[in-house]
Amino acid sequence: MKSLKVTNFSQIALWLGLLLLAILSRFMLLTNKPIHFDEGINGWFVMQMSKLGFYKYDPNNYHGPLYFYVLQLFESLWGRSLEVLRAVPAVFSVLSVMVFLYGALSSRFVNLSMAVLVLISPAFIFFGRSGIHEMPFVFFQIVFALGLLRWLQRQDSKALGLFLLGLWGMLTLKETFVVTLFAWGVGLLALGPRTLRDLFGVSRIAQAWNRSVTVLFLVLLLLFVQLFTGFFKNPSGLLDFFKAILPWLKTGVHGQGHEKSFWYWLQVLYTAEPLALLGVACAFWGAFSRHHILRVVSVFSLVQLLVYSLIPYKTVWCILSLVWGFYFVLAFSLQQVFADKARGRWALVASGLALALIGFQSTYASVYKVPVDLTHPYVYVNSSYELVDVAVKITSTLKAHPELRKETVQFGMKEQWPWPWILRDSSAAAFELCSKRILPNALVYFCEKIDSEPLELLLNEPYWKIETVFRQGKEASVVYLRKSAFDMSGYKGSLQVVGPSEEDAP
Repeated sequence: MKSLKVTNFSQIALWLGLLLLAILSRFMLLTNKPIHFDEGINGWFVMQMSKLGFYKYDPNNYHGPLYFYVLQLFESLWGRSLEVLRAVPAVFSVLSVMVFLYGALSSRFVNLSMAVLVLISPAFIFFGRSGIHEMPFVFFQIVFALGLLRWLQRQDSKALGLFLLGLWGMLTLKETFVVTLFAWGVGLLALGPRTLRDLFGVSRIAQAWNRSVTVLFLVLLLLFVQLFTGFFKNPSGLLDFFKAILPWLKTGVHGQGHEKSFWYWLQVLYTAEPLALLGVACAFWGAFSRHHILRVVSVFSLVQLLVYSLIPYKTVWCILSLVWGFYFVLAFSLQQVFADKARGRWALVASGLALALIGFQSTYASVYKVPVDLTHPYVYVNSSYELVDVAVKITSTLKAHPELRKETVQFGMKEQWPWPWILRDSSAAAFELCSKRILPNALVYFCEKIDSEPLELLLNEPYWKIETVFRQGKEASVVYLRKSAFDMSGYKGSLQVVGPSEEDAP
């Protein structure tokens, strides 16, 4: 009895320790990185939901509605801010660690290894602190994988429940679920037709299916319909779900400015996630293993890497969908080489520890030391600190002088995000390009550099002119702030006064 109590205490202490480390690594200094382009768009979508009453699913957006509804829930509880915007993926990143302690797999070693690997993964930490869909999507990918892998070990209702929940989450978040399902399909083929028929026969599934699974299935089906139809306010949204695959495939094939080479993902792993790269090496061995779970996971991970490599359109946060599969490969490989007492098992452990230390360096550099280190591959089309400086000047002025919120703010740049979300309190926002029309006497103008000269000829009073780069990899933009409204003392960026002098102003 005493031994049992000690064991239970040790297990609880382990869980609490992992939970604490997961929370600290995901939530500490959550806003030290400037807001990202996509974060501003996601925040804006939720603002439109508040006005419309529901999320109107658009198949050209390539993202499902679940993330927006969860974010709306968070905002209703804690208000609208950058912290809240990032809290949603941070919570799912913590859950991605703790889900392995649920004990879905029969091997305690694999469960614990995966919890630790996800805990220290640079990708899970970096993108677990970014207000985009990727982290919630990957959480449900993992839940789906746990259900599938548990089914290979024991065919029970718990496996079916995890499988259904993971599938539902993927379907309601990102169209890339197609790639995940395809890769798992190929991975399962590695079992051979006889084993597949035995494991996935109708009688085997019927035997494991019970009332709880039926209730879960019906609840998830109802929620799926409600989410895509805007809780029945937009019935066409359900049909749009099936239409989405065509524009998504078109974007993936043509790249849309995000084209990368076939070797891009391996280069990213080499630079930022070397421990997962060790998993890639193990997968080539595991694909021919006599142990069927290692073989399935290895083939799945390699096929998913191949598909993502073949697609020209590559945004770096998709790396998150790749790394956890190779961490599964690494965990199962370690289990197997020690069970077989294979030669070189300690060399594998030593290599893993060395690469994990390099991964810590990657995490520290990209998350805590210099959050916008342009040499780090995870930092991609991110906003600059110059944007933060200008945003602070504008928002602090609007807070101190609420009457200015009624003044016109013209978002006249081609790429306006994340400014509309940052200046969401301005009630007179205008989205006409400066190249087409200059609105008179605006409080703030955001314009392309090429539109500077014609705009300055139309100014009726002095304006502060700021020319700077707001987004990584983009050309400089120009912001004009009405001089009489903004105190720019202490601003360290490029600054000049344009327009008529105060004496000449009408």
